[in-house]
Amino acid sequence: MEIISTHRQNIVGGIAMHTTLDGEPIRTYAVVSAPDLNAIAQIVPPEEVEAGGEIHATAVTDVDSAESQVLDVLDNLNPNDIAVFLCANEAAYAAALALLALSDEQDGGLH
Repeated sequence: MEIISTHRQNIVGGIAMHTTLDGEPIRTYAVVSAPDLNAIAQIVPPEEVEAGGEIHATAVTDVDSAESQVLDVLDNLNPNDIAVFLCANEAAYAAALALLALSDEQDGGLH
């Protein structure tokens, strides 16, 4: 699986990215957040939802579990879908960004 992500914009608690998965575009969000599905409405802007594609979300609970949690979501995405990673802490967030192959990591810090 080839994953390439670039910084799109900083959001509260994390980052929005343009990601390609095996050459196909998806939209990804990674934030430090409790694993609350209601938080997705605050993370993904309405215009993104209206643009189409399914929203897939998962909790990234810790560094050791990050790989399986991130890849489980990515394995189920279709082009133009949205993936939201709700990271339990900054270490899980950093692990998720590394797995998403964020190319400009200097912009991946919390803002």
